[in-house]
Amino acid sequence: MMTPITGQSYQVTLQDEIALSTDHFVGVDSFQNTYYITQNTLYKKQASGIYEYTALNLGAIASVDIINPLKITVFYKNSNTAVILDNTLTEITRINFSSIVAFRNVSHATTAGDRRLWIYNTDVQRLEIFDYNQLKVITEFPPMQEIAKELVSNFNICLIKTTSELQFYNIYGSLIDTTDVDSQYTNLYLNNGNLLGIVDKKLYYKAQTDEKFIPVEIPEISIKQFSINDEILYIYDGQNLTSFLLKLSKE
Repeated sequence: MMTPITGQSYQVTLQDEIALSTDHFVGVDSFQNTYYITQNTLYKKQASGIYEYTALNLGAIASVDIINPLKITVFYKNSNTAVILDNTLTEITRINFSSIVAFRNVSHATTAGDRRLWIYNTDVQRLEIFDYNQLKVITEFPPMQEIAKELVSNFNICLIKTTSELQFYNIYGSLIDTTDVDSQYTNLYLNNGNLLGIVDKKLYYKAQTDEKFIPVEIPEISIKQFSINDEILYIYDGQNLTSFLLKLSKE
């Protein structure tokens, strides 16, 4: 029987460990399918087999958003292009922000909902919500004084990390919160309003109501990438994918 590892505001219990050799672990979706990138090809591994998607003409994959496994957002920063894929990694549509009427340079793009994307427009340094069926921006946020370093989102909330702070926006176009952050925190991840990030290959956690990050007490694993889905924490160390049950404690 496995013994839970307790921390200040969470409980972590080891679940499983499997070998995985890849360049970048993306995450595990709500159907327990695993996504990863090897040699700039996106793979989806499920019980029945493996799907793959490659678009080498678009450059390197900058990000993959699997929050909606039926409409996956793959962003190629170098070509200013977002691609929407279905659950077999077949293209649904491709949005080249350089060729639309309202041309804009985009540094980040993630899923905002059905037919919508969160995008960061570097021309005017602001967050926008883009409808890719209508090929137009439907929500504009106030311009920012600093450039976005990271963009993390779900359907309703978008978090932007700048050099000095975190800015939280809602789907209606409002800035709802800001907080200072040490720039060393990377690979930020939103989980039920709370925040996780990596420093020196270790995982840290910040509750929605707290000001500081605290370490997540897990076995000694050098973290390369991680994701969370249905209270399962997945950590990739470059060789193995380890899963933990992650529960917030009620202290």
